[in-house]
Amino acid sequence: MTAACYSARRGVTFFLLAPVLLIVAVGYVLPSIALVAMSFELPFQWPESFATFTARNYQKLALDPYYLKILAYTFALGLVVATITAVAAFPVAIYLARTRGRIASLYAVLTFTPLAVGMNMLTLGWMVILGRTGFINSLLTGVGLISDPLQLLYGWGSIVIGMAHVTFTFMVLPLEAVIRQIDPALEKAARMLGAGPVRTFLSVTLPLSMQGVAAGFLIVFLQVCGAFVLPLLLGGQSSSTIPISIWEQITVSSDRPFASVLSVVLMAASIVVMMIQLRVMRGKDLV
Repeated sequence: MTAACYSARRGVTFFLLAPVLLIVAVGYVLPSIALVAMSFELPFQWPESFATFTARNYQKLALDPYYLKILAYTFALGLVVATITAVAAFPVAIYLARTRGRIASLYAVLTFTPLAVGMNMLTLGWMVILGRTGFINSLLTGVGLISDPLQLLYGWGSIVIGMAHVTFTFMVLPLEAVIRQIDPALEKAARMLGAGPVRTFLSVTLPLSMQGVAAGFLIVFLQVCGAFVLPLLLGGQSSSTIPISIWEQITVSSDRPFASVLSVVLMAASIVVMMIQLRVMRGKDLV
């Protein structure tokens, strides 16, 4: 390949990548830099002045048990929902990957329905179902099992249920894609060698589908940690997450530097989780 051809090829490649690079720079890189600068109370302008540099907002986060509890609550919520959806999605993913026919198509439509409905509508639906005058309380009261309505909304349980429903599809999709690539003859061979269904799943299907689990776990975890509307409406004032705290710092306290600190911490946690996910999928070191 001549130097002219090589230069022309590089020029075409750069031309094709230019729109994506521009979107990444304007939509992600610059806002991230501005967010970090604001968290240290630096004016995001040129020339930059470091006279106002301070790490007091990070110290406030590290020394305040209230916000540390919110961080732990948010990450624990993401882990719990991701684990629940992974366990619940496996049977559905295996069925969709191994079965053909109208019933399988119906299950696929039902599984992908949350994507079409949207998180806001699903949140309102769960408020109707779990409310004091909602479907569940009305049913239990009507059959005489309870005399007073149960408090099903505004707590950890209602958030977990809602987020598991919303993110279930994002766990099924990568799992199904990976399971489709597993040769059914491997599972059949394990059964012929005397392994039962459970042992076949634990010894063959599960190890070979770990890439799908890692991908789905990453997507669900990040969605849960970044969710705002559903935890706000289903969790109430007693269940505060990082996005809700960011919103409170901006709208109520008017403390944008501290809101930026919370955003930076959430962004850093997302990067760490993605690095772990890449290590699981590729089997390589982080560095």
